[in-house]
Amino acid sequence: MVKSLIHRPKWIVAAVGILLFWLAQTAWLTETGLWQKAEGISIDLRYQFRGQDLPDPNIKIIGLNTTSFQLDSLAPEEIAASPTLQKMQQPWPWDRSVYAAILEKLMHAGAKVVLFDFVFASETGGDDVFAQALAKYRDRVVIGEMFADEQGVITGSHDSLSKKLVGPNPRLLPSGTDSISGLVSLWPDPDDVARRGRYRTSVMREVADKSGIDPRITQRLGQQLSAGKFPDDLPHITALAAEKFQGRIVTPPPGPKVFFSFQGPADTYRHWPVENMFVDSLWQRPPFAGGLAVSNKIVIVGPMAEVFHDNHVTPFGDTPGPEIQAQMLSALLHGRWLSAASASVNFAITLGATLLTLLICLGIPQALTKAAALIGAIVALLAGSQLAFTHAHTVITLMPPLFCLLGTGSFGVIFEYSLEQFERRRYRSLLDRYVSKNVAQTILEDRRSFVEALKGRKQPVTVLFSDIRGFTTMTESADAGKLVAQLNEYFGDMVGSVLQNEGTLQKFIGDAIMAVWGDTHSRGMAQDAQGAVTTALQMRAALAKMNAAWQHAPDRRKLAIGIGINHGEVIVGNIGHPQRMEFTVLGDGVNLAARLESATKQFHTDILVGEQAEKLTREQFVYRTVDLLTVKGKTKPVEVFTLLSDRSQPPPVWLAAYHEGIHLYRGRKFAEAGVRFQQAQEQIGGDDFLCEMYRSRCEACQLSPPPENWDGSFTLAEK
Repeated sequence: MVKSLIHRPKWIVAAVGILLFWLAQTAWLTETGLWQKAEGISIDLRYQFRGQDLPDPNIKIIGLNTTSFQLDSLAPEEIAASPTLQKMQQPWPWDRSVYAAILEKLMHAGAKVVLFDFVFASETGGDDVFAQALAKYRDRVVIGEMFADEQGVITGSHDSLSKKLVGPNPRLLPSGTDSISGLVSLWPDPDDVARRGRYRTSVMREVADKSGIDPRITQRLGQQLSAGKFPDDLPHITALAAEKFQGRIVTPPPGPKVFFSFQGPADTYRHWPVENMFVDSLWQRPPFAGGLAVSNKIVIVGPMAEVFHDNHVTPFGDTPGPEIQAQMLSALLHGRWLSAASASVNFAITLGATLLTLLICLGIPQALTKAAALIGAIVALLAGSQLAFTHAHTVITLMPPLFCLLGTGSFGVIFEYSLEQFERRRYRSLLDRYVSKNVAQTILEDRRSFVEALKGRKQPVTVLFSDIRGFTTMTESADAGKLVAQLNEYFGDMVGSVLQNEGTLQKFIGDAIMAVWGDTHSRGMAQDAQGAVTTALQMRAALAKMNAAWQHAPDRRKLAIGIGINHGEVIVGNIGHPQRMEFTVLGDGVNLAARLESATKQFHTDILVGEQAEKLTREQFVYRTVDLLTVKGKTKPVEVFTLLSDRSQPPPVWLAAYHEGIHLYRGRKFAEAGVRFQQAQEQIGGDDFLCEMYRSRCEACQLSPPPENWDGSFTLAEK
């Protein structure tokens, strides 16, 4: 299956894109609460990016606030001077004569239309007085009615919801005043945000909206509505107010619901407390200005106190119901509504987004360019929808194309990246069998660096050579199969130490190992040298452990090794025949490491470290000076050290006497130097080749002093 995925990634991405496009057209997805909430948020953000508009100066709001019930902002004498204010102090609901007084006051001030955002459904005191005022100003006043949910009253199904129209009580609507009532209802979207509404509707249209529990009823009513069997004969309160204000029939936008072009958040329309109308001193001052502020205006009288629970969520946040009515009314008066894009336009945009995403995913190989193109496509979609909203007054359904863009694009990028990582690991596994881990990593992850290395470059590295002592002799008498098995055990631990310390296994030279730090990548010269020296210590410990285990195995032989470490500048490059190339290092730095490995036999030690590597790591390891060597082919001597331990172990007590002897020896004080070497050997407590070697040299130099230009170095004649 994995192989099939590897060979057909584009087909799989295309199939996923088609699947997501199909899902974006299904009600199973688009009618879920999460989807509709996301779509609603995208519309709300477009409102907010568009910004706010100024309120319509022809619309004013007078609100019933909390202060309207308590009247605590007014003086007692002001309340006593007004019969209407005295009635406002009575328990809610107010006597309806209060509303009659409000209507008379506004009409005498010249208000052109008064809209009461209330449904006066119950009978209460003062109805007759209010009814007379309504009849008197029937052509300039509007009051509310609303829908209430009922179970199966109209549809006959107890599993479905139907609608009942609740209007003013009959005492308020004597003959000839039927035209003063309009719907105060709001139609929130499924996420309970009021964005759209109806200026005209019918009971059957509302039933069709609410009978979704029974799809057959919804379908039947929808067909009847489309055929015009149930005309939209119920106007919204704002539609009635607009008609009375303009003196003509106002044609609402087409379609059952329209998006309102809300002007802004709460307080876009400032409301004035109703009680201030009945205090002469307040009525004469702004904002009322003796009634001039409401002259020739539409005045909305509505509930603003929290006790009415008439707050609704809009794209701009919580907004009182009368303010929403004001913004709906303004949109109707000025034709400021938004049109929803048609189903065919939304389908085309979603299809285009899907095809564009597939083109990007399948046609652009570079991951960074692909991601940038996908981000650009998303930004273009969002910007286009905002431009359509702000300038063309069109609401594009954004979730389907965005879903296809994000879903297909994310899957394409993640899927191809996952396959690439799988392929990378597969190739890495193959490469690790034939080239060093670091070389394989450089080839797969840093190809530009590797290409540069193929051309050849000079750089400082640390080189380690290790070799098995007496291996040639061993092969003459050993069983081939057993020897190979033992070598594989040996190489497993030795190479494991190299890789553990991030070295490059350059090659096997028979039984010898060549490893390099700093060729494919460098952590710094000191870190590279420290990795090589740490590897030498681990090789020493690993071999001791293997020899102890092999001691009781008749088919295993005890092994001894020599290790040479040197730090220096070398040439790194790809060298060989066009049909057989090898990534390697060469130069004096490599040659000296090989000479040091060989010299371990002459100095009877297992590790020799060159002076540059010792300088870089002397703070981490304990070294013993071995000699000042002049290797074959060179004239300048090199200080050579053997590795004792890391700094977790204290230097041995004899090391100070030994190093003092070296200092005296090179200062031509041979007798004193011989004494120090004797002391060091006694402190060691046994034979020590280096101490004996220097004692012999001191004795020889006393008998035959070296020339004046003698620098204390020893010439290494062997390679």
